[in-house]
Amino acid sequence: MDPEQSYQVRSALVWAAVIAAAHFLLGTNTHAVHGLHILLAGLFLVPVLKAAVALELRGGVIAAAAVSVLYLAHILWSWRHSPMANPDQYAMIGVYFVVGISAGNLVKTANFRKWQRDEVIRRSYQASLGVKDK
Repeated sequence: MDPEQSYQVRSALVWAAVIAAAHFLLGTNTHAVHGLHILLAGLFLVPVLKAAVALELRGGVIAAAAVSVLYLAHILWSWRHSPMANPDQYAMIGVYFVVGISAGNLVKTANFRKWQRDEVIRRSYQASLGVKDK
């Protein structure tokens, strides 16, 4: 893993940990706090996207699974007595996977196109020097 990928993975882990901690520390006493929980649920997309940028599809899926486990633990612990809120919350788990898979595939395609472009440039440079491709 190159340094940029390492940085993105570490950053994703920090984001996930901070968001999960905030989820558990906020409590569920008031309606305004519920709004913050919704915001935090959406912010779990940040580590999913960071991991997808770092590790393409594999990173997006792994991060989606990891934040889903964290978010599910939060739902089961903090909202166990609020069955009306749970369907919306469970749906977010599906969103994490859709975003992780989509972003991972987009990054993979972009990286492949960059490689193709670099390969054309490399071959053109070699041809201008009269170097034969092996």
